Amino acid sequence: MSAQQPKALEEMIFHKKDFDQFREWINLNLEALTWQGRYAQEFEEFWEIFFVDGLSLIQVMERFRYATNESKIGPLISWFNWLFERFLSFVFINQDISIYQLSLQTDLPVAKVASILRNFFLNYYPYLDDYLSETFQISNVASANLYLTFNQMAAEGKITSALTELERDDVMPSMEITLYEEWRAFLQKMKREIYHPQFDFKKIKASASFNKQWRLLREISLMILLGFILMLGIKKWNEYREKKMVEKISIYEPQFKWLDKNLSFKPFTGGKKITPVEFDFEDIEDAENQKIVDVVNTNRYETESEVVLTSWDSLPRDFGTADLEQSDYEELKKRGYRESRYGNTKVYRVMMKSVDTNTSRQKLNDLIGTYSVTQVDNVKPGKAVPGGFYYNLYVPRTHLKEFLAQVVDVDDSILYESRTRTTRNPAGKNKVFIWVKSI
Repeated sequence: MSAQQPKALEEMIFHKKDFDQFREWINLNLEALTWQGRYAQEFEEFWEIFFVDGLSLIQVMERFRYATNESKIGPLISWFNWLFERFLSFVFINQDISIYQLSLQTDLPVAKVASILRNFFLNYYPYLDDYLSETFQISNVASANLYLTFNQMAAEGKITSALTELERDDVMPSMEITLYEEWRAFLQKMKREIYHPQFDFKKIKASASFNKQWRLLREISLMILLGFILMLGIKKWNEYREKKMVEKISIYEPQFKWLDKNLSFKPFTGGKKITPVEFDFEDIEDAENQKIVDVVNTNRYETESEVVLTSWDSLPRDFGTADLEQSDYEELKKRGYRESRYGNTKVYRVMMKSVDTNTSRQKLNDLIGTYSVTQVDNVKPGKAVPGGFYYNLYVPRTHLKEFLAQVVDVDDSILYESRTRTTRNPAGKNKVFIWVKSI
């Protein structure tokens, strides 16, 4: 297949009707996205701020880059990536634009644009894998299909121009993104920064970088100042203590005021004869030794050191089940569980991060077989989505606690419990969602 080079294309501008057509084209499930309409107003507010009338294609791309950079959790990042790839495919199909022109107007590498389009068409035509791989094998500006358009592809008769029916097991249009607290934080930040069409992501990024460097400089300066003050304080304290100690120490010299220095002793001239006294030095030494022995044999009594015991509250109530208990710290501080007052049906969600998703996926598949876990609707367990894998399961209630304990041990995980107003779970089963994010 070869494509002729078209004429230069002017900058593409999108209006409200174009964004409405795109929203209808991707067929969003608003009931699921907004948790049965509870967060519908917030989602509509996001859509109006994000897709402003009069945006150019490059401005729309900058908004998608902003969204993926500001999102803090895997589900939101995956959903924005999915929305970005669908919008790129929507423009390619409906605007009669070539792959090369689409690359220029989005400021994306032509190889990346071709890869996104190939993956999109492969979702609808998996049996045309070889044809699509050959068609979108574009790595540089010298590739044969660089100026290929969707109308030229449709003219060959292998694909249709409708492409309105979604995949049967596509979970992105129904992902419950508005449930996360990070969604509301992102919406508030977006209101402050990109509410106007003249949004410039480069300026925001440069401003964020400057603020980060300025904050780092302030922290370093503060640490140096505190260190200097601390050293100066220690020096002054030592000088003060030294002065006090010098004042308390005094040297006493013997003062013999009673001694009359005018007195003198006369030399011995005679008189009674003085008999010298003889001393037995051995007796003196024996007496001194006896005193030393008495001192050594004297009993000594000293006070024993005190022992400080740790609090009983810090010890586990049962060492056998200590690791299985849910502590107040994990529940209240780390927010390991989430409670909701809405609805009567319990739903469990496991948010898992893994550096080796293949191993985690294999362990989860083994657990599914071990505990007789079944899939919900037609979503196959371990469905690959942008950023990881997705599970939607029914778990027998008799094995639920053991199953969740095994799942949480697979990798770094957080378990959420919520309530829903949807249809009740089947008898004896609970619904469990598992999201495996690749890091």
